[in-house]
Order: sequence, then structure tokens, then C-alpha cells
Amino acid sequence: MKRALLIMATLALMTSVAMAAPVTDLQKGQSIAGYSYWNPDITLGSHDLGNTDANGFYAETGLNENVTIGVETTSGNIYGLDTRFTDVTLKNKMGKNFQFIVGNRSYDISYGSYSYTSSEFIYGLGGFTNLNDKATAYASILHSDIADDFQVGVNYQVSKEVSLNLNYRDYSEDDFSLKGIGFGASYNF
Repeated sequence: MKRALLIMATLALMTSVAMAAPVTDLQKGQSIAGYSYWNPDITLGSHDLGNTDANGFYAETGLNENVTIGVETTSGNIYGLDTRFTDVTLKNKMGKNFQFIVGNRSYDISYGSYSYTSSEFIYGLGGFTNLNDKATAYASILHSDIADDFQVGVNYQVSKEVSLNLNYRDYSEDDFSLKGIGFGASYNF
């Protein structure tokens, strides 16, 4: 029984749906709340396991001109494993177009009556540049002891308050990866 639980915990950790909010440039007092969707392809070793759906919600606020604090929760279901992670991050602007990101990623996985929770320190970099007066390109990389999480995308400002997002993500562990296109919408206030 213990061995079965250990195998389930290992499989669950490897199949955690992971994604991060798009990189944004918030000023003191500005906040953003958004929704994100991702449909990545799942690969384990050389085996293609199909794809899955992931839905996420996030909120960030600028504490001052350089520091942003945020929280994000994302959930999905992979072959009966209900997975959710929650990131709490602190972003510190380094120059005009770069951010240093630190935080905690909490994984919560359940399968039937079995549940597993783990927590990982994450850190990385985010960068962004204006493409025109409405579009901003961005990239980010987050790292933990178990995975690397890379994202590139474009935020498009529909109005002063509403933005749309299109991105490509690559979440990779040793022999496991989630890769695919995602999109979302956010409200700035």
C-alpha cells in the first residue's frame, strides 16, 4: 500500500498542471486580475500522452514603482488526477524591461481518496518590450528544484482596462513535459 501511494505521489507530482500569469509592468497602486487557459501536450519519456485542459486565475498589484506581489491558482485534471497549484510571487523590476521573480509554488494533487501536497521555492526572470502602443511581447523563465517553466507571449490591450493574452509555454521536468499554446484575458484597475 505504501509503495502504491509513493508511486501515485511521484506520478502526481510529474503530472502537475503548471503555468504562470503573463509578465506585466504594474506601477504603484495598479492591479490586474485575469483568467488563463492552457491546453498542453503531455510527454512522459518518449511517450505522447495526449493533452489536457488547465484553467487559471491570477491577481497582482504594484506595491511601488519596482515591486509587484501576486497570487495565481491553476487547476486541471490529467487521467483522473485532480491537480492544482498556487503561486505566490514577488517581482522586483530590474531596469526598464526586466523583473526578478521569487516565490512559492504549492502543488495539491488528489486521486479518489488519496491526496498529496508539496511546496517548492521558485525563482526566475521576466522580460517585456512594447511592440506598438497596444501590444507587449514578453518572456519568462521560472526554476525550482523539480522543474523549469518557460513562457513567451503577447499581451494586447483591447481597452484601457481589458487586455488579451496569447502565449506558448514549456513546463519540463526530467522525463516529463507539458508544452502548448494558451490564452487569457485580464482586467486592469
